[in-house]
Amino acid sequence: MSKITEYFDLFLKGVPHSKEILDSIVNNVQIKMNTLPEDQKEEIIKRRLICETCPFMSRHAPTSPEYKALTGRHYKVYRRGDHCSFCGCGIEMRTASLDSDCGIETWNSVNADKKIPLKWTKYKKDGKQAKN
Repeated sequence: MSKITEYFDLFLKGVPHSKEILDSIVNNVQIKMNTLPEDQKEEIIKRRLICETCPFMSRHAPTSPEYKALTGRHYKVYRRGDHCSFCGCGIEMRTASLDSDCGIETWNSVNADKKIPLKWTKYKKDGKQAKN
């Protein structure tokens, strides 16, 4: 896959999720302006810490035995920046979308026979995790 094709595919995958992307942008701006409610800020920080150690995060996936065991290959992309190897979302964006589940949901949606547990789930604004 070429670099252009890789980014084009990423763009096409993102179009149906424009609401979640906008939510992420707003939340990231609110974090910078220190106006995001504390419980939501804590949730985003918690998610980012989880992603930092996830074997499916782009920084770890190329050498991750867990990734290779699931997919049968090593992770390789042209793209720079920390992102989920399954959904393709940038970690900063995905974790700031409180209406989103962990990117592993993308893997699970097409691999019903090899489902793996999500690292985190949707967050309700009242401070409780959403039921899946």
